[in-house]
Amino acid sequence: MKQKFEIFKSPELLKEIPKQTGVYIIYSKDDEVLYVGKAKSLRDRLRSYVAGRELDFFKQSLVKEAYSVEIVVVESELESLLLESNLIKQYRPPYNVVLRDDKSYPYLRISYSEKFPRLSIARRVKQKGDFYFGPITPVEKLKNLLKLFKSTFKIAQKNDSQCQGSKSACIYYQMGRCLAPCIGNVSREEYLRVINEIRDILTNPKKIKKQLQRELKELAERLEFEKAIEVRDRLKAIELLENSQNVSEVNEEFADVVAVETEENISCVYLMSVRFSNIVGSRSFFFYDVLSSEEILESFLAQYYLSMNQVIPDVIITEPVDSVSALKQALSFTKSVDIVIPKRGRRKRLLELAKKNARLSLNMHMSRFQGDVKIFEQLRELIGLEKIPLTIDAADISHIGFENVVGGVVRYSLGGFDKSMYRRYNLKHRFEYEAMKEMLERHKRLLLSSSNKIPDIILVDGGLVQIKAAKEVFGERQAVLGISKEKAEKRSIRSKGDVEDKIYNETGEIAVDKDILQFLQRLRDEAHRFAVEFHRKKRKDYVLSSTLDRVEFIGPKRKKALFEKFGSIDNIKKASIDEIASVKGISLKIASIIKERMNEVE
Repeated sequence: MKQKFEIFKSPELLKEIPKQTGVYIIYSKDDEVLYVGKAKSLRDRLRSYVAGRELDFFKQSLVKEAYSVEIVVVESELESLLLESNLIKQYRPPYNVVLRDDKSYPYLRISYSEKFPRLSIARRVKQKGDFYFGPITPVEKLKNLLKLFKSTFKIAQKNDSQCQGSKSACIYYQMGRCLAPCIGNVSREEYLRVINEIRDILTNPKKIKKQLQRELKELAERLEFEKAIEVRDRLKAIELLENSQNVSEVNEEFADVVAVETEENISCVYLMSVRFSNIVGSRSFFFYDVLSSEEILESFLAQYYLSMNQVIPDVIITEPVDSVSALKQALSFTKSVDIVIPKRGRRKRLLELAKKNARLSLNMHMSRFQGDVKIFEQLRELIGLEKIPLTIDAADISHIGFENVVGGVVRYSLGGFDKSMYRRYNLKHRFEYEAMKEMLERHKRLLLSSSNKIPDIILVDGGLVQIKAAKEVFGERQAVLGISKEKAEKRSIRSKGDVEDKIYNETGEIAVDKDILQFLQRLRDEAHRFAVEFHRKKRKDYVLSSTLDRVEFIGPKRKKALFEKFGSIDNIKKASIDEIASVKGISLKIASIIKERMNEVE
């Protein structure tokens, strides 16, 4: 059953909330979802909000915004765990634990969902039924492994839609880099056997390595050198997977080690990935909540593996969680997993290593967090906000001579930049006011449509003109600040050391202290870097594309054929003359001219 109660307005309504297991959703006055949580006793948990005692920093801010709560009573802890995870994924509430850090580890994906599976790099589980292996770091190593697999096993390079209906093999077959299953050169069964051999190398490298070493020796004895070279290349792929490891006793094939450390209602969950006895990566996540370590770990594991679509290992080594059976059952809908809470031995030592790193990460984060709280409190007083701001979006426009105008928006939350919320925009308008307004209108629509939080403060790179554009988009409810160089002879001089940055609101220049100025400069610089990086890429693509237009004999049909073949300007630039000449309607002479023109552009 579902019910909604205005307990923050009328605390006496608490007595109508049952002492049963369930999920609660806290709403603002504007019906925005602020927080999703679960509890064994809904009444007791919600009383902690209304009573107002011992509320942490985030809960105090939440209660100031909270208006009503909706409850959903469930039959079991499993149901509450799954429902909480799904609702957090759906609404992305601003006060919930945001599982983010600056890293997104790369995995090797085998697309079994396609008729002719391919290999690619993936950062998330996107398609059920596909095989994911990793993480493999650094990404350069994964790229080399991918390149080696493709050249050695000659697997398909294009997806099903690109190969569908092909009457002749593509250039990759002609170059000896594809088996061409799309035209029946090998059967689908034969092709899948090749793909499964790659999977065997990934999942059981030690066993396959011994087999290949024996096979290589036999081939050499029989003087079958061509086949021996193929086997040698497959052994190279296995060698790429092997690492020297400084940590002793890491005897796990496919495990994640998860530990938590807490201080002053801030918790750090540290996840360490172990693959084939190697620690291949680690990540830190931070919780801002008054919850027990058991509740934090259970909530984290459900969100990380289910909501974030991460690869589930065979074994999760962790500390005690709120309900091991409910968590195992929830994860089993995706994959069967063994959750181990070690008391001694090598797994216990691995867990202690993770806890040590969790403490180090937490100490560093606490230092940054406390500094941010001080700055954000100063911003609240400066702007006159009712509550301390939690998020700031910084926006900048980039162009040269009002051509190829683009924009970028970056987000800063307490604790650091949230790169999952960075957004880039191609803009139609050329001039500052219209371009800024267009970008922020699109940014606001994107946030609302994706259930993301509207920022508490918008910082624009500019003065009163840009502030006016932002105010027209976000209205009076959102605070808007501008940062711009002081005008010298009616122009902003951007070179360092010429003039100082000034901070503005809609009424004009405002005085700020050194700490706030440096903080806002840091946000502006990141937004500027992000927008300029996008502009440079767009300008390069534009120059290269224009280069094609200037090549003799290249009209719309040949230009379209080139893009259909290579997919992008960068790929055309990398292609050889023979590869370009393989495109229908392009001779070797024209291909030579194209290559020459492309090499002229850096």
